Amino acid sequence: MKKYLLFLIPLLSCQKVVSPSDSFNDAQDLGIIENVQIKEASGIVASYQNKGLLWTHNDSGDSNRIFSIDTKGKGTREFYLEGATNRDWEAIAIAKFTEGSYLYIGEIGDNNAEYATSAIYRVPEPTITSTTPQSNTLKNVQKITYKYPDGARDVECFLIDQVSKDIYIISKRDNLKRLYRLPYPQSYTSTITAEFVQELAFSTGTATPLFITDGNISADNQEIIIKNYLQIFHWRRNTNESIAEALKRTPIMLPYTAEAQGEGICFGEDGAGYYTISEESSNKIPVKLHYYQRK
Repeated sequence: MKKYLLFLIPLLSCQKVVSPSDSFNDAQDLGIIENVQIKEASGIVASYQNKGLLWTHNDSGDSNRIFSIDTKGKGTREFYLEGATNRDWEAIAIAKFTEGSYLYIGEIGDNNAEYATSAIYRVPEPTITSTTPQSNTLKNVQKITYKYPDGARDVECFLIDQVSKDIYIISKRDNLKRLYRLPYPQSYTSTITAEFVQELAFSTGTATPLFITDGNISADNQEIIIKNYLQIFHWRRNTNESIAEALKRTPIMLPYTAEAQGEGICFGEDGAGYYTISEESSNKIPVKLHYYQRK
C-alpha cells in the first residue's frame, strides 16, 4: 500500500508536446467517484461488453473484487473473483477473443521485491444490465502464475497485445524500466518464467514521480499509453511493429493534470480519448475521474 506526498510533483516538468495526428485536450474533471468503497484505485480499463462503462479496483488491503462505474464516475456495483486473492492488485486490462472479451487483473505489486511469484487473473467479462445486483461473483477465473528471470520486481503496469494476446509487463522502480513478456497462450496450471525483452529509455530514474503506475493499449491495437505520477507517454504503432519495437522509440508526451496519487489510465473503448483515476490521498482528497478528449 502506497502513499506519496504531493510535494514531489515539482521535481518534473509537465511540458506538453503533442503530435498533429494525436492531439488531446486538457483534463476534463468528471467529478468524485460515487462508490465510496473505491479508495485506492490502482487500475482502470474500458469495458468492451458494456458500452459506456469502466472497470476499476483497489490495490492491497481490499478484497478480491473489481468495480464497474460509468464514464461520469457513477455506479456502485462490485464483482468478486471466485477463488482469487488480492495480495496487491495494481492493474487491469481487457482483451477480445472470438468467444467474447476477458478481463485480466494483475496481482503484480511487490513494494519490497520479496515475492517469488506474481499472478494475473483472467475472467470472462460479464454483461451488466439494469437488473444486475449490486454485489456479484464472477466464476471461471483462471490464474496465470509467473516469475521474473532476474529476481522479484515491483510492477504496476502490464499491456495485452490485442492481436497476439501476448502480455507485456513493465517494471515500476528500476532506473531503466524493464520490459518482460508472457507469450500467448499462457499456462493456467504451472508457473511461467517471464521472458526479459529489453530495458526502456523513457521515465528513466528512481525518484517516486518516475515510477511507472499503469498503461493501456487502444481497442484497435494501434496506440499505447503509459504513465508515471506526473507524465503520460504515447506511441502510435507502425505497420507490423511489435509492442517492444514501439517502446524503443521516443514517445510523445500527452496532457496530464497531476492528481493526488494518480495511478490508473486507459483509453475509452471508442478511442476518442483517455481516462485517468486517482486514489484517495493521505489528506483525504477524494478519488476522482478525469477525461482527455482527442481533438
